[in-house]
Amino acid sequence: MFLSVAGDWEHLREGGPPGPLTFCWIFIPMVAMPLYSIQRTNAMHPATHRVLILALLLVSCGLVFSAAAENGLIGGGTGYFEISSTPSGASVYFDGSYRGISPVTVSVASTGTPYHTIRVTKSGYQDYEQSYDGNPFEGETVHIHATLTPLIGGGKGYYSITSSPSGANVYFDDSYKGTTPVTVEVSTTGTPGHSVRLTLSGYQEWTNYYPGNPSEGQTVYVSAALTPIQSYGSITVTSSPSGATAVLDGASSQLTPCTFNNVVPGTHTIQVTRSGYAPWSTTTSVSAGRNTQVYASLSPLQPVTGSIYVTSVPSGASVYVDGTYYGPSPQLASGLSPGYHQVRISLSGFQDWTGSVNVQSDQTTRVSQTLSVGPTPTPLPNTGSVAVHSTPAGAEVYLDNAYVGISPLTIPSVSPGSHVVLITMPGYANWQATVQVQRDMITSVDATLSPAPTAAPTKTGLPGLLAVLGVGILAVALLARRR
Repeated sequence: MFLSVAGDWEHLREGGPPGPLTFCWIFIPMVAMPLYSIQRTNAMHPATHRVLILALLLVSCGLVFSAAAENGLIGGGTGYFEISSTPSGASVYFDGSYRGISPVTVSVASTGTPYHTIRVTKSGYQDYEQSYDGNPFEGETVHIHATLTPLIGGGKGYYSITSSPSGANVYFDDSYKGTTPVTVEVSTTGTPGHSVRLTLSGYQEWTNYYPGNPSEGQTVYVSAALTPIQSYGSITVTSSPSGATAVLDGASSQLTPCTFNNVVPGTHTIQVTRSGYAPWSTTTSVSAGRNTQVYASLSPLQPVTGSIYVTSVPSGASVYVDGTYYGPSPQLASGLSPGYHQVRISLSGFQDWTGSVNVQSDQTTRVSQTLSVGPTPTPLPNTGSVAVHSTPAGAEVYLDNAYVGISPLTIPSVSPGSHVVLITMPGYANWQATVQVQRDMITSVDATLSPAPTAAPTKTGLPGLLAVLGVGILAVALLARRR
């Protein structure tokens, strides 16, 4: 800034003649203006002329300092006001002067006028106004943020928010709106862009952003598929022996060794079974994200069978259990499962005996029966009979390879002619003979059974080998002589 005064100061002396114009220029940055011009007349006393010039200089200096203060140039340092808005792009007025589009920074003198007004405007929104007492210090920045409120009016749009599963908490622009399904109403001229956040216990948080606003009457559909939080554990089951069936909580089953995945944390039951082994079970706890080991040592089942010991009078009767022939009486039928079994005792010339016998585990049930003599069967006409006796008695008798009973017995109604009788008994050699049967006659067969010979090992020693070699050498010698 500089001050320039032009004129003939000599004429200002007392008693001097009228002089030329006195012209004053004052220049400051951005301001250059002539303030006043004064011409002294004959009527004006020189002292009065000097007083007027000094007064004009004082007024000019006041105007200069006032303009400098408005531009933040009055002494001290510079501070700043940083002005932003939501939404951005609003017009900013600082102390009534337009300063640009938000966000914008305004500089002020830290020793300037300590009071300011801020006004932010944007089409479709209410004006924002704020006053600020004081000035920022040198280098300090005061942050002012204006959140603009949409003007009431315009159409309405909607956001229809659903989730799977339902019942999730809905936060629309961070404001709680209820649980899904829910509909949120918005102004079509409101702040464009909205955030939607959904929360539900046991599921991951879901968020999404939707720019703009729906048109009047339009519905924006928001569908959120919530993802379960992975909070499962697993159970690995091994067994000895392996290959057993492992069942989790009575439902899912696998063969050991195996692993059950996606198991809900808590207490669970494991059952392990395998044929021939006692069932095994346990309870175990599962934690999220961890594997629980279960080992099952299976115990073999103990025998759970029983026996029936059958005697008869006379002895040598055929004993059958559940239709299976076990041999002549007295006879032990073992390896029978617990429960009731059908026993039949049969002897030629006597009535069969049949009964139901209860067998208990690890016990022998005794059955003793005296057989009743049966009626003599009427032989068929033009047939004969074969009476078979064996020593020892109780041997199985076959006629023409068909089993007929236990010795001693009489085989009735045999057609005349040749027939083969076979008698067998454990520990004895089989006895076999061909008999001639005549009409209306009884052919007797008496068989003395011989103990079965013990098989002697075959000896293949050195003498036999030498004999074979000798024959071979002799044959070679004879052939050589003939040549």
